[in-house]
Amino acid sequence: MNLATKYRPKSFDDITEQAAVIDIVKNICSQPTLTNRNFLFVGAAGIGKTTIARVIGNILNDGKGEPIELDAASNSGVEDMRNIVVQAQQYPVGTKWKVFILDEVHALSKAAWQAALKVLEESPAKSVFIFCTTNPEKIPETILSRVQTFRLSKISLDGITNRLKYICDSEIAEGKDIHYDENALRYIAKLGKGGMRASIQLLDRALAYSSEITLENLSVALDLPNYDDYFVLLNGVAKKDDAAVIGVINDIYDSGTNFIRWFEGFHSFVCQIVKYIFLQDINKTMIPAYYQDKISKYGSAHATLCLRLANVLIKMNHELKTTNYLQEVAITYLCNSKRK
Repeated sequence: MNLATKYRPKSFDDITEQAAVIDIVKNICSQPTLTNRNFLFVGAAGIGKTTIARVIGNILNDGKGEPIELDAASNSGVEDMRNIVVQAQQYPVGTKWKVFILDEVHALSKAAWQAALKVLEESPAKSVFIFCTTNPEKIPETILSRVQTFRLSKISLDGITNRLKYICDSEIAEGKDIHYDENALRYIAKLGKGGMRASIQLLDRALAYSSEITLENLSVALDLPNYDDYFVLLNGVAKKDDAAVIGVINDIYDSGTNFIRWFEGFHSFVCQIVKYIFLQDINKTMIPAYYQDKISKYGSAHATLCLRLANVLIKMNHELKTTNYLQEVAITYLCNSKRK
């Protein structure tokens, strides 16, 4: 069993953060009757929408039965919704409530939403609808007026890091031979970009490579970019050393690396350097902490250069996606003789 499934929270108390939403939902679930049976959870991927929906279903039915879960992306048509409506009009068997959880509801067709209007308005039998989406702007206003909306925030770096530590410690307690560096777990949390599921999946990948979770091992296990090359290229641009710039471009092209993706990563790297210049804290960037000596050489004097370079890279990366002359385009944009 993968770690994301194994350690998926089963109760509100086990959910990381989202306290404001959970307090309201707890209060709703504690009422003898549900005055509003239509819920909409909105937020980025992997931050707890479906998990909270499942906990609601579990609490409402005292742990009996299972919610009816559907992926709206795969069941987006009007006939799919009509089948759901028919089920919703029938009383549950063996449970108090019939709980429907629909993920990715922004994928539902207009006709499907039209078919759902009446059942959401009247809340027939003992049915509860819980919708989850990452794109609420695609949901019709007629639906939004019939649901209670809860917006979930991305999870903090500390929140994800602590959860990863809890998972590792739990695995160790079960007898697993795992050793971890907290800085490495924190870096995994960074890579998750506020998503708990993504971070746990990255931890799974790291453990598949090695039971030693270190920054160095993560670089290989997660196929992270070689920041040494990024620093060399940035220094070459900064010093107007065209030979160094061309050397890096040729090496990347000849290595078989995805050239376009590499330069998208370089653009991200330059933006992270800008963040460091203004914040003076490598831990607030996506660059591993062991590059502190290199990144500390960049100060306010480099900010203008990096911002200009970031704008150049936006244009360059766009052009790279439309041409077969990858090396030539990169040289044209990055070499000094071609820059104003």
